[in-house]
Amino acid sequence: MRDLLTAVSSEVGRALARFVTGKLLTEDQIRTLSANTVGKYLSDWLPTPAEETAAEERVAQARHHITQANAIIGGLHDDLERQVTHLDALAREIEEKKQLAERYAVLANTNREAFAALRAEMEDALRSELVAQASRGRRLRQAASFIVWLVTLILGAALGVYFPQLIIWARTVV
Repeated sequence: MRDLLTAVSSEVGRALARFVTGKLLTEDQIRTLSANTVGKYLSDWLPTPAEETAAEERVAQARHHITQANAIIGGLHDDLERQVTHLDALAREIEEKKQLAERYAVLANTNREAFAALRAEMEDALRSELVAQASRGRRLRQAASFIVWLVTLILGAALGVYFPQLIIWARTVV
């Protein structure tokens, strides 16, 4: 009975302590429960030493891959920077050539009007010079053309008359 009284008084004391402090469990009870619970229900979820080693190796591999990826990305970034610089230079060159072309277009439009008047004057002068040269030797060319026509006519008539005789002579020779 004494044990029963001790147990009951101990429980009453604990209940009274919980009521006064507002705690449902004492520190020792909490430690005992948590140690048994973690060990019993969560031990399957905790990693084993082999799993920890494999995880560390995967982490090391991941770091190595990240380092390689950073190197590749850095190389790509450098290439892109060089290409941007080159494209900027090309854009400046294109802009300069565009401005030069616009300036020449403006000059061409302003000079076109002045050149049109000069061209018309040059055409008139050239036409009158060609007409003057053509009329300067015209009579001599007409006389030479008549003489050549006359000689061709006489030779054609003579050849027409003597052609049959030439064919007979050529057959006897061959």
